[in-house]
Amino acid sequence: MKKSRHGKNPPWWKRAAPKAHTFEEIVDPVIDATPAEDRAELAAIWQNRAGVELCVSSTFATLSVELLEHGATQMVHEIVSQAVRDEVHHAQISAEMAAKYRGDALQWPAPEPNHVPTFRASKGAWHATLYMITECCINETLACGVLEASIAQAKSPLAKAALSTILSDEVRHARVGWAHLASPWVTPEMRQELPSWLQWLHWSNLRELVEDDTPFPRGKYPTHGMITRSQTREVAYGTLVDIMFPGYRRAGIDPSATEEWARKAFAQELAAAV
Repeated sequence: MKKSRHGKNPPWWKRAAPKAHTFEEIVDPVIDATPAEDRAELAAIWQNRAGVELCVSSTFATLSVELLEHGATQMVHEIVSQAVRDEVHHAQISAEMAAKYRGDALQWPAPEPNHVPTFRASKGAWHATLYMITECCINETLACGVLEASIAQAKSPLAKAALSTILSDEVRHARVGWAHLASPWVTPEMRQELPSWLQWLHWSNLRELVEDDTPFPRGKYPTHGMITRSQTREVAYGTLVDIMFPGYRRAGIDPSATEEWARKAFAQELAAAV
């Protein structure tokens, strides 16, 4: 019998401690050496992430229904539906990390409302396409870059294992958005009109990052895989230039107006790159 990708053999934390029999027995020297006050703050960060990941699961559930109603390729259906389970697993990982930092039992995220964006009252296949761009081409693609930067500086074995496990799923979640965008289910008429949406979609999703200079509290903990706002902005601009804009062009969608917005929004990062 084939085992589930998220079955018990092996659990995600085996990446950090292959010989461990239970999560509780894992020793992480970086976490253990962290002062109690900082551990409490890191626990809160991971606990909040658990709730966010669970909300993303609901997003993929809604997106899966919309694609079933309005069309997608078999591969897109398979990955989007699996992403619902992936994100629940990410919530579990995050809640377990929070418990490790607190030194107590796992706390599952509390219920939260499921918000479905209206995209200016768009309907049908248009809404499904805009939802796919937002969640996969923008959010999940950016998440991959942020996770890679976080893993690169993390020293905690458990944090690296948690972030690496999440990244392995996020790569697929990002790719499925670009696959759908290049598929026949996005019509030539849609491709012609999408440039007028792209700037608004990117601004809506990156607004907090580009319009606020308040430091991220988590940026104080680089060895735990937490990056600063400045680092996140650098990753975001690099992801836009190297992955997103070329991706739109490969799908036959002109991102020129959004490129101009990005040059202004990330002027500091652009100047540093010159």
